[in-house]
This record gives sequence, structure tokens and C-alpha cells, in this order.
Amino acid sequence: MQSGMNTEGSDPAKQAYILGLKKYRDGDLKAACPYFSQAINGGIDDFDILYYRGMCHLDAGDYQSALIDFEVLVRRQPENPEYLFRRGFIHYKLGMTAEAIRDLALVPEDFDDCSIRWHYLAVLFYKVGDYEAALSAIEKALAKFPTMPKIWFNAGVILSAMDLSGRADLALATASKLDSRLTNAPRMILE
Repeated sequence: MQSGMNTEGSDPAKQAYILGLKKYRDGDLKAACPYFSQAINGGIDDFDILYYRGMCHLDAGDYQSALIDFEVLVRRQPENPEYLFRRGFIHYKLGMTAEAIRDLALVPEDFDDCSIRWHYLAVLFYKVGDYEAALSAIEKALAKFPTMPKIWFNAGVILSAMDLSGRADLALATASKLDSRLTNAPRMILE
């Protein structure tokens, strides 16, 4: 912290930050968000508070506000894989396909904390008709999440689109074994 900053008890921005952190750590992200905004408006400027507020916005489904926070974070630290992943996920949720693909593809392959990005990339590539890229991504997703039914199902949909019916049937059968609700599901990509 800067020297000359008021003590914790008399600095409203710092108090708001502390209250926001408490709410955030307690899992009450909806209640934490206004405190983080108050702290930011009061002059507290660090990566953590923007990240926390962005995550609060994400949790609330306020993707436009989350995008603003993660845009700032990526501008400040363009190589941070988690910031890229979060911004890519927001773009994904907002239907900004090209931007989502760009961001999710920039996350280093060995950054396992955001491995679900392979599923999102598979869905995005499928939607733009790049089935080879979709297959590559879904295979990476399956390597990370071998028991996730939705990923097996999407693998089947992608393989079907590539006219690889034998492999598609096997993937769809695996999805059905993992989740019987997928047995009669329409053969459409699941997000």
C-alpha cells in the first residue's frame, strides 16, 4: 500500500475492499461486487480487486461488465493465461466467436487450470464449420475430462459432421452410458 494512506478504520475505499473480500471468500459474490466497485471508485487500483469484481460479474451473468474488467486486466497483463481464458469465456457467452477463439487459443496448451477451454474451442470451431479444428479441440477436452458426458456427446456430433459414423456412434454411446438423458438427445452441439 502507498505511504500516507489512511488507516483501515478511516479509509472507506479500504473498508469496502475488506468487506468485499469477506463476502467473496464467503461465496456471496453478488454482495461482494458493490463493495469492490466502491473500493475501485475510492481509488484502490490493483489487479486482484479487478479480478474479484470481474468474477462477481461473471457469477451474476453480467457479461458486459465482466468484459470491461477483464479487458483492463488483459491490457495490463496480456500474457496472463487466466485473464485470457476469462475474457475468452466472456466472448464465448456473448456470442463473439472470433474473439473467443482468439483468446482461448492464446492460453498456453500446458496451462491446465483452464482445460475446459478445449470444450469451448470445440464448440466454437464446430459452429464456424472448422470440423478438423473442432475435432482436435474435443480430443484434448476428452483427454482432460474423460468422464464428462457432454464432451463425449459433442465428440459424436463433430465426428458425425465429418462423416466418421463409426467413431461418432462410439462417442455417442459413451455419452449415453455416462448420462442416459443423452440417449435420445437431438444430435446438436451442446454448450
